Amino acid sequence: MKNYKNLPIPKDSAWGRKTISSRIWGNLHWRIRSFLTGCKNIIRWTPTIFKDRDWDQWHIYNVLQKKIEFQRNELINANRHTNINRDNRDMTIVLNLIERVNEGFYGVEYLDYSESKFRFEPIEGDDEYYTMEEDEISENYDEYIKKYQSSVRKVLKKKPDLVKKDLCFWVARHNEEKAHDLLHRILKERIRHWWD
Repeated sequence: MKNYKNLPIPKDSAWGRKTISSRIWGNLHWRIRSFLTGCKNIIRWTPTIFKDRDWDQWHIYNVLQKKIEFQRNELINANRHTNINRDNRDMTIVLNLIERVNEGFYGVEYLDYSESKFRFEPIEGDDEYYTMEEDEISENYDEYIKKYQSSVRKVLKKKPDLVKKDLCFWVARHNEEKAHDLLHRILKERIRHWWD
C-alpha cells in the first residue's frame, strides 16, 4: 500500500522564477501552450486511463487519486498562495484515505491480529462439493480493541452482546465507514480551495 507524505514546499514562488524554459513558455502563443499542455496530459494520463474500467468505485477513486496527485504537485511547485501548507496537508490526507479505502485497509485490518488455518471438508453425502472451515491458531484481538477504543464504544452501544472476534469485525466496518466519511468530508469542505 502506498503511503503519501507531504511534498516539500519550495522557498520561492513560480511568480519569481526566471528560467530559460519559463521565458520560452511565456513567449509562446496561447494556442501552442494549450496544445502542448494537452499533449502532456495525454502522456501522463495514459497509464491510468489504460487501466480504467467501468466496474466499481475502485476505478473512480483511482482516477480521482491520480488527479489530486497531479494537482498537488502543480500547486506545491508553483507555491503561489498563503494556504499552501494547509492544502498540502489536506491533499496528502485525501490521497492516503483513497489508498486505504481502495485497498480495504480498515475493513480487514483486524485479520492481522489473528492467525488462522483453512481446510476443505467434504460435505456429507456429496463427493463433489466441499466446505471451507477455519481453525484459529492464535489471536491478539485485545491489542486491536485497545487501538480503537472509541470505535469499540460506538459499536458496543449498538451491539452490546458481541464476542471478541465479532466485535473486531464490526469495529473494522465502523472504521471503514469513518474513513469514507472523512474522505468525502475533506473533499466537500476543502476542494474549492485547491486552485492556483
